Amino acid sequence: MSSNKSPDDSPANNNSSSAAAAIDFLTLTRSLKTTKRTGWVMSGVTNPESIADHMYRMSLMAMIASFSNESFDTNRCIKLALIHDLAEAKVGDITPHCGVSEEDKYKLELGTMEQIQSMLGPLLGGDEIIELWKEYEEGSTTEAKLLKDLDKIEMILQAQEYEAEGSAEKSLEQFFTSTEGRWRTEIGRAWAEEIVSRRKKSDDGK
Repeated sequence: MSSNKSPDDSPANNNSSSAAAAIDFLTLTRSLKTTKRTGWVMSGVTNPESIADHMYRMSLMAMIASFSNESFDTNRCIKLALIHDLAEAKVGDITPHCGVSEEDKYKLELGTMEQIQSMLGPLLGGDEIIELWKEYEEGSTTEAKLLKDLDKIEMILQAQEYEAEGSAEKSLEQFFTSTEGRWRTEIGRAWAEEIVSRRKKSDDGK
């Protein structure tokens, strides 16, 4: 009996295609390791963190925060943390001070995520990745609300650390005032209070 399968459907060809897509994707994400976070650059921070630095510590935050409350899906929280800034691999770290509207920023990032979805395909999780990104952007699920808080928590913790090191040429006060009272979860509120308390103690000791 003859087979209807094309030679292109062989496991070897599928593996080769998947490998090419995976390496294309990973090569794209290299810029996350090399692109410095815009807010710190604009504040004159010496040797500021990269986008990937931020994403990695936020992933650790997502893991331990989700462990503390059984209502959170730990795997989903970690995935959201790893994916939330993925579009910045192509569009860069766009902040409110970059002169780009929220609508245009979303369109640019969505376009990049659609390219990533197509690049990876269903086999490498392209469909799931874009849905996770949209979930984070919408911020309506329990996990997305936590991750929205952790994004800000990681930022003010980094700001507090830069202040303690004396690494910034300009004041970093804006990073604290822009997040004050904007917490969606009790974990976010508690962690923020701890960071602000440590900042105050550091200031009092100077």
